[in-house]
Amino acid sequence: MKNSYAVVDLETTNANWHDNGRIIQFGCALIENGQITKIFNQKVNPEVPIPSRITALTGLSDSDVKDSPNFKAIAPKIFKLLKNRVFIAHNVNFDLPFLNREFSRVGMNQLNVKAIDTVELSQIIFPTVSSYKLQDLTSYLSIEHDNPHSADSDALVTAKLFQVLVSRISELPTMTLKSLANLGTETIRETNIVFKKIYEERKNNNQLLPDYLFEKNGLVLRKKDFHVSEQIDQNRNYPSSEKTKREMLRGILDYRQNQSDLMDDIFKNANNRKKDQKWNLIEAPTGSGKTLGYLLPLSYMVNSQQKLVISTTTKVLQQQIVDQAIPLLNQVTNNNYHAEVVKSSYNFIDIDRFYEALDNYLGHRHTALLKMKIIVWLTMTTTGDLNELHLTNYNNPLFTIIRHRGETKEKTIFSDDDFWTYQQNRYHESLILVTNQSYLARHLDSTMWGDNSYLVIDEANHFADSLREVASPTIDFFKLNEFVRKLSDILYQNRVTLRYAFTEVTTQLWNYQDLQDMESHFQAIKELMERLEYNIFENYIQDQVGLKERNQMVSLIMDKKQFGANNDELTDLLSDLIVELSMVVNRIDVLFDQYNFQKNFISIELSKIISNLIIENSKIRTVLSGLDELLQLLKTADADFGVQLDMRDYYEPNSMKLSWRQYDIKRLIKETTDSFSQIFAIGAAITVQKDFSHFIMDMQLDQEQINQMLILPDSNEMAKNSKIYIPSDVPDITSLSNEEYYSMVTDHIVQILDDMDYQTMILFNSLATLNAVYSKLMETDVKEKWEILAQGITGTNEKIKKRFAIGNRSVLLGANSFWEGVDFPKKMLEILIVTRIPFESPEMIDVKVRQEIMNKHGINVFRADTLPRAILQLRQGLGRLVRTSGDRGVIMLLDNRILTKNYGKDILNSLPDGLPVINEDMPYIKKDINQFLN
Repeated sequence: MKNSYAVVDLETTNANWHDNGRIIQFGCALIENGQITKIFNQKVNPEVPIPSRITALTGLSDSDVKDSPNFKAIAPKIFKLLKNRVFIAHNVNFDLPFLNREFSRVGMNQLNVKAIDTVELSQIIFPTVSSYKLQDLTSYLSIEHDNPHSADSDALVTAKLFQVLVSRISELPTMTLKSLANLGTETIRETNIVFKKIYEERKNNNQLLPDYLFEKNGLVLRKKDFHVSEQIDQNRNYPSSEKTKREMLRGILDYRQNQSDLMDDIFKNANNRKKDQKWNLIEAPTGSGKTLGYLLPLSYMVNSQQKLVISTTTKVLQQQIVDQAIPLLNQVTNNNYHAEVVKSSYNFIDIDRFYEALDNYLGHRHTALLKMKIIVWLTMTTTGDLNELHLTNYNNPLFTIIRHRGETKEKTIFSDDDFWTYQQNRYHESLILVTNQSYLARHLDSTMWGDNSYLVIDEANHFADSLREVASPTIDFFKLNEFVRKLSDILYQNRVTLRYAFTEVTTQLWNYQDLQDMESHFQAIKELMERLEYNIFENYIQDQVGLKERNQMVSLIMDKKQFGANNDELTDLLSDLIVELSMVVNRIDVLFDQYNFQKNFISIELSKIISNLIIENSKIRTVLSGLDELLQLLKTADADFGVQLDMRDYYEPNSMKLSWRQYDIKRLIKETTDSFSQIFAIGAAITVQKDFSHFIMDMQLDQEQINQMLILPDSNEMAKNSKIYIPSDVPDITSLSNEEYYSMVTDHIVQILDDMDYQTMILFNSLATLNAVYSKLMETDVKEKWEILAQGITGTNEKIKKRFAIGNRSVLLGANSFWEGVDFPKKMLEILIVTRIPFESPEMIDVKVRQEIMNKHGINVFRADTLPRAILQLRQGLGRLVRTSGDRGVIMLLDNRILTKNYGKDILNSLPDGLPVINEDMPYIKKDINQFLN
């Protein structure tokens, strides 16, 4: 790259030029013939006050720039510096327009130069990086960045980043470069000139691919080994004595007695299996090292047929096991175990479909950038797992087209390179498999689990709900009608192209009669849907809603005796609808498969039509699966389930949404029991006041199925190393409106973060509350001094977990999975704010249905279900804080019901013995926290 480049960074008073935004510092690094030759640094008097948040960010105050020239004085010099150079910036659509508006403001012409964006280049060239902030990229690439948010320093490291990017692009295979240059017309401004120039220099050279890459039909892929290699000493003996365990752990981990006891217990029960008593219930408190505690003893039991299957609740937990626990096991045992995370085919790219989409599915600008990102990623990945791209969302229609549908590939272009075939082979060969609980429940009959394997259910307190969720879909009639209508519209609006293809193209994918048949199916579906909606409305809704309630959203709950009983017409309609939808879905699938096989003879226009058909077809397929499950439930005589019927408009039956929740999971428990030789249900909090009764009831286990129940002692001295604070000014939260509650929570967060310097996590019961509090926090000065990470807002769970772990002034707002299973030892987390006692929302359908059925069985719902679940969730949350005996941390609970309600005593009695509970004002709390943590 022999051009002359100016790499620019601006510090400004405001990101919005129209809102008094002015430049306070101009930084520029020049690149000549690939080398950084000069650095420019110019402070600028903005002639407006610098906000305190900008001073906190940049270190520049009014006094720092008061003697500096204003922009008008230096504008000619800056213009001259930049006018004959390519302009580069990290987010160029901020820096260049801002600079040009300033030129205009002082009466000068705007820069008319080519511009390159290093953010977009980085997204394409480093497709698996989780964050493209300048600081994160420089850290990832080990580029020294001495003074972030100083314009000269940022310009210099952006220049170094650009040099790395050019170097990496130059190393890409020529065919990959060609694809990037062709797709790059959609990049920001002239960013594509980087790809075009390097490709032009390289296109006539016969560059040999490195050994680890190969080219097929214009795509460059990484070679992969279809077989798993594991080196395991089969003659070793389990370290049964304390001495041998200490020797094994020496220099790697501290010996922990409760971890040793867990290992011995699991090894003993794995060797003394009983035919019927397979369930081992184990509570292993936080910090007891439970993961290695079950991995080590069971590693001595596995072989090619008898595997170890670990089932968890979240992707974060799965990755922790594979990325941290398995390497630790290998280090301790001097073996080389390999673990695979088992996922559905939906997580993997179908290269045949991606190859088709490159030319045939255009989409918008973001689609082109995704294609570029994936083209580079294919030179890197051996798994084809789309999650490696670390995108914040996967909603782009391109993903609907290119996700693998699990079919066997035969005689396609890339059938020999199919990632799903590769993954399945590795699943069958690996001795240790990690998966989520729902996937396990859906695939209990799979041969990949092996014969008589061992099953560990980690975070076992969720397993019952995971099983219920598997059999608990939702059918939105309005959306189903929309999916079918859109499919019909695509066929109708493109009928001329389709007819031509059917009559003129020699491949004869369809004939004219196929289109006529599809229209017949669509008409039949429309009629069946109307009859089905009316049947449900007439039998279960019409007479249940009073006149006064008919102008608002309708929501009804009923059990199986009320819904579906003695209604043969309902099951017949469902059955007929399933048949018609299946005919449509299968016909589109056949069309795609035939098209894919004959692609060389098909027009691009037809390919685009088929891509759009596939997108809608996948949506219908999901609903079809749910309809089939509902039909099977209605036909099962002893099924115990509940149904919720919602209607957005009482007078519009097609606005109906039908959801159901399975309460009876005995069949799935039996299938799980029959599929494995021993089952270890383990978790940090599965007992209530050291009693397994709630867990056993929730799991619907029989005592005859249970082999043992074990509670390991707490070795982290929680009562000594932690405190709970309840601010005395916290009102009864049940008396507050939503807005008042959000404000109260925000105020206390701001107070605790003011003048404090401890990593803080805030746990919420709902994402709605989290979103509201996040919005309010972003209106305060907290964002200037702290990095605020929020689940579902600032990135994926994995991304914000990593950012929090490396932060030193970070606040993490989390719900759901952040209540458990994430490890932040030592000073990674010191303050935990629990926004309320984690009672489940009674409005959630699964809670409503479960509790309705429990009521009918004469069970005290609050005592047997609501309170135990809240206690277990709270204990899980507290477990995020003190992970080792050397950790210290404090909890602030913004809910005084633990002190004012009778059930508060039950909650307190379930917490570690002697844990101090302090109810004081905020000044006292902050002072005490400082003394305790320091």
